[in-house]
Amino acid sequence: MFTSISSGPTTRLAALLASAALTLTVGGPAAMAAPQAPAGTSGAAVVPVREGNFFIALPRHGFRAGTVHFSIKNVGWHRHALSVAGPGVHSTSAVMPPGGRTSLTVSLKKGRYLLWCPVDHHRQRGMWTWIRVR
Repeated sequence: MFTSISSGPTTRLAALLASAALTLTVGGPAAMAAPQAPAGTSGAAVVPVREGNFFIALPRHGFRAGTVHFSIKNVGWHRHALSVAGPGVHSTSAVMPPGGRTSLTVSLKKGRYLLWCPVDHHRQRGMWTWIRVR
């Protein structure tokens, strides 16, 4: 028998708790440390992102204006990608298979940006977050 998944505060809380548990299981704050800047991203802030079922985990949600290189790891068992939209930006990374990695480099201006997974209906299942750029 299948159960339906409803949206609302309970679903968001469950996604948040699953995200926290996975972060602790995968390695906590040490695992979220910024890696060396990839080739071609000199001067860019490198931000590690973990995407899973159905969450997006960032080490922080506040950034300075400028170039940001999102280094994305899929720790879930579904395909995922990362989209970023805000002042002057609408970019999407490549789709990653489970266990895959990809990256997305964007130039962020002051404002608020939405990050989400554009694959299937992942955004509607709670796979989104906000960041603020000052």
